[in-house]
This record gives sequence, C-alpha cells and structure tokens, in this order.
Amino acid sequence: MLNPSGSVCQARFGSFEVDFRSGELLKNGRRVRLQDQPLQVLAMLLEQPGEVVSREELRQKLWPTDTFVDFDHGLNNAINRLRDALNDSTEAPRFIETLPRRGYRFVAQLEGQTVATVPLTQEPLLATAQSASVLTDPRPWLRRRWVAIVASAIALSAVLGLAVGAWKGGLVGSAHAMRVESIAVLPLENMTGDPAQEYLVDGMTDALTTRLAQISQIRVISRTSAMRFKGAKKTLPEIAQELHVDAVVEGSVSRANDVMCINAQLIYAPGDRHIWARSYEGVQSNLPTIESEISSDVARKIGVAMTPEFSRRLSMPRSVNPEAYDLYLRAEPYYGLGTPEATDRAIRLLEKSVAIDPTFAVAYAALATAYRNRGFGVEPEMSDEWIEKATVAAREALLLDPNLAEAYVSRGYLLWSRSNNWAHERAVADYRRALSLNPNLAEAHHQLANVYNHVGLLDKAQGEIEQAVQLDPLNTGIRFRVGINLLYRGKYEDSLAAIRDSEKFNPPFWAFQSSFALQHLGRPDEAQKRVDTLLAEKPEDRGGSLTAMQALLAAEAGDTSKAEAKIREALAKGKGFQHFHHIAYAVASSYALLNRPESALHYLKIAADDGFPCYPLFDHDSNLDNLRKNPQFLAFMAEQKKQWEYFQAHI
Repeated sequence: MLNPSGSVCQARFGSFEVDFRSGELLKNGRRVRLQDQPLQVLAMLLEQPGEVVSREELRQKLWPTDTFVDFDHGLNNAINRLRDALNDSTEAPRFIETLPRRGYRFVAQLEGQTVATVPLTQEPLLATAQSASVLTDPRPWLRRRWVAIVASAIALSAVLGLAVGAWKGGLVGSAHAMRVESIAVLPLENMTGDPAQEYLVDGMTDALTTRLAQISQIRVISRTSAMRFKGAKKTLPEIAQELHVDAVVEGSVSRANDVMCINAQLIYAPGDRHIWARSYEGVQSNLPTIESEISSDVARKIGVAMTPEFSRRLSMPRSVNPEAYDLYLRAEPYYGLGTPEATDRAIRLLEKSVAIDPTFAVAYAALATAYRNRGFGVEPEMSDEWIEKATVAAREALLLDPNLAEAYVSRGYLLWSRSNNWAHERAVADYRRALSLNPNLAEAHHQLANVYNHVGLLDKAQGEIEQAVQLDPLNTGIRFRVGINLLYRGKYEDSLAAIRDSEKFNPPFWAFQSSFALQHLGRPDEAQKRVDTLLAEKPEDRGGSLTAMQALLAAEAGDTSKAEAKIREALAKGKGFQHFHHIAYAVASSYALLNRPESALHYLKIAADDGFPCYPLFDHDSNLDNLRKNPQFLAFMAEQKKQWEYFQAHI
C-alpha cells in the first residue's frame, strides 16, 4: 500500500510503468506520449489506489482559481487522454473507474511503487506566487497540452531569484503575470477521427499564425518552422528552445456531426504551464470568423495595445465562400513548391477557388505565387505566359484587399524577375509595404535579403536575413541565404558552415554555390566531387548551374577544351531560367581564368544586366584577377560602383 502521506515517484501496473520524476509513462519498456495534466491526474489517483479521488480534490490541486481554464472541460479531456494512453475504457475500466458526480478511482493492482517524501502534486499547475518555483521546478514532466488547438502565449521575463514581471497588458484577475515577446502557433492536433481532414487542421494553424503575425509588438514564428514539430515527441520546453520563443499556442480540432470544436490554450513555455484556455464551436463554413475570434482573444491575453485600426484588421473576418475556402486550404501545402506535380495541383485547386468566389483575395495571391513557380522553375520556356497570369492574379488580389501583405510579396516576386527587367526598387518597395502590414512575415524579409545579396548591399541583406531567421529559424531556404551572404563577402569557410544543412532547399544550386566556396579555398577536388555526385543523381542539370561549375573547375585546372565545351553546354541549359545570371557569372569567371578578357567581360556585363550587379563580389573575387588591369574592366567596375552607391542611397 502506498504511503498516504507521501506521493508516488514510480509505479508499475499491468504492462505499464510510470516515473513521475522524469515524466515518463512506459508500456512494455516503450515510451507512451502523455501530457502534463493527465500525468498529474494519474499521480493523484496512484496516491490513493482503490479510493475515490473527488473532482473537487483534483480541481483544488491541479486547477487553481487564478488559472483561466474551463475546469470541467479540462478535467474531462485530461481523463480521456489518460484513458487513451492506457488503452482503457469507461464501460469496462481496467485502470480508471468513473464514479458519476463523485470522482475517479484507480482500480488496478499495483506491482511496485516508490514513495517520495514530498507530494508531487503539492503545487498547483500554474504557480505565480514566486518566480523561483517557476525557474527551478524539478519536474520536467510538467509538459503541455491539455487538449487544444490554438490560442496564444506568455512567457517569462524575470531572472533567477527575481519576482515574475508583469503582463504586457495584464491577465484579468492575476496578481502576478509574465511577459511575452515571442510566440509560436504549434500544429493543431486533428482529433476529428478522419485523416482526410488533416489539410483543414493544418490550414487553421496557418490562418492563426498569419493573423497573430500582424501583431508588431511580438515576434511570431513562421508556420514553416512551427510545422516541423507536427507529431514530434519533444517536450514543450525543448520545442520552445529550438524556436527561441517565450510562449506557444497549441490545441486541437474535433468534430461532432457538422459542428467543429476548437480547443485553444496559451502556455508559458519555459515553465510548461497553462495560462489560458477556451473552447470554440461552429460549423466549418464559419471557420474564418472563429479564427478571427481566437486571434483577437490571444492578442488581448498577451496584452497587445489594441488600436481601433489594428483591432479591426485582426478581428474582422473576410467573407469567404465555404467551398472556395476549402479548396484554398487543400491547395496550401502545394502552392509554395516548385515541382511540376505540386504546381499542377495548386493551380487547379486555386483556379477553382477563385472561380467560385471571385472576391477571395488571399486565394488570388496564392495563385500568383503558384503561377510564378510554374514559370520560373517548371516551364521557363513559357515563363512570359506564366508571369502574365501571375501578374493578373497579384493585381486582382491587391484590388480586392489593398492591405494584404502576402499579395505585395507575390507582386514583389514578379517585379524582381527577368520578365520585369529586375525592377529592384519597385520590388523592395513591395516587400517593405508587406512588412508594414505584417512585421512578422518572414518571407518578406527573406526576399528582401535575396534582392540585397544580388545587388551587393550585403550589410542590408545581413540585417534582413537575421530577422528572417528569428521568425523562421528552421527554414532551409533562409539559412541558405545566410551562406550566400557570407559567400559574396569572401568568407568561404563560414559560408560552407552556414549552408551545410540546407541542401534540400535547392540541391543543384546548393552544390553550385558550395563548390564555388570550395574552389576559392583551394579544394577543387572536393568541389568536383560534390558536383559529380549531384550530376549522377540529376544528369539533366536543368538550368545548367552544375555544368557551369564544371566549366569553372576545368578552366582553373587549365583544361581549355573541356572548359569551353562545358561553357557552351551550360549556356544552352541555362537559357530562359531566372538564375541565368549565375551561369553568366560562372562563364565570365571561367574565361577570366583562361585569360580571355574580352569574353570574360562580355558575360560579366550580361550577369550584371540580368539581375546580378554585385559590385562587392566583382571587386574581391580572385577568379577575376586576370582582368584587374584591363581598361575595359576598370571602366565597367567604375560604372558598377556608381550604380552600387545609388542602390545604397535609394533601396
């Protein structure tokens, strides 16, 4: 029999073993995922096996009066999750028996237990009286998720030993509060029982992230990084540490006939403690309204200063045809990808969406991106046609909603392209406008950095990249831009380190740029091996970047015939592709190494005119050293410097 004056540290029953010190529930030696509240309920039941633990006892110990949670809903969910983990049932309980209107009882035989001298449940779930209890809590198992979907966050602003700071606007009824400066919306859990509804649940995660990102007072992590933790077994503090956030919103979506139930909660991440939770119900056609309501509630709980204009933008849902919205959600996983299959599916779904609801601005912005990806990466020979379609879609999105940040990003993509003669200033203006509307839009920072890298404003690019990384730390494309910035600065070792784990972003271009760094470090054999390895996987080399690197390496080795053959091949493969300026630059570098200044200068001018006027790179790249005393090259560099100085002043 367990000592009633103590608390259980470890216990075994049936095929299960639980260790409350580590927060682990094991079944036949394998860990079973269980959230903090169900685990605490189990701890209380095991303190008194065979005896009834009343609902009131559970409320007093686990749901203190200053926690803003619906107790009945919270306890019911905790019991249901505990039963799910134990594969138990209400009708024929093997472990947990329900006594209607009284409470619960643990009915299984305990095979072994260890008792602690201090009850594990002596503190309520949310302890705000002393910061020391928050910062030094020895129970890493006080994790998260009481059953939820979305909401918002709070976090810690005190140092060890100091009192907890005040909320940015205060939590109603709480004498002590915690400050939130960063937040992530974790993937909502699909509890509808239908895997086919996963797209709908993921779409809600994205919608909540997008709405909360309009809050300029806090940093909101991009969906791209947050979605990496879908189905993850990591603890909430571990996830928060990887994302560098103070708080998280998480939750679940369930369905009863036509009614959807969305459980949202706000959690303080370092202490893994619930702050606020609420349930929302409505039919699927009313999802945009529900998402607006959740976002507004979260903003208020964080303490955001709700100006009338901001409140209107955040809380007023757009009227969208339900079928059109459903098609948009189905397209969401695909329209940002550049494969033939993904763009086909995205375009088909989004075209249907805007046909059903011609006023759906968000779908038009997504369609513009899908068209752009099709023209840039899949069918460059038809790029003019696709860019025209994309331009029309972006224009329509902005006509319908002049305050839609994503539409400005879509138009910025198009402006900074071969079809629009690389309109640097106009593209930058659109990205800046997007950030004024949504300061947490990582992709706008990312694309600003991309433009700045290409035009040689490397300091500005670095600033934008740093902000993008803060907002989307696990985005491989953004991390790749970090390496490119270092590459153009001539920091080759640092560049290789930065892009080491971003190969998946664009494997051919990753091999091209990393081989460029290796070549400059005097490691041509490694560069050649990297290129050859990828060519073995993708021998077609669409766009010609790998072939261009072969030409450069052959030129450095003094193999003129091979270099010239690869130059011709690379130019043919790169024709029409958006990144042709990189091919042209590699060809120029190859001719410079072969000491053919006229040809080198010809392709250098093509690279600069075709979207890559990167004066700092031209100025220090050792591949161009054979040109340094050439009068025509000196004149070209004078022009490039003048243009670079203009860019510094104007964009």
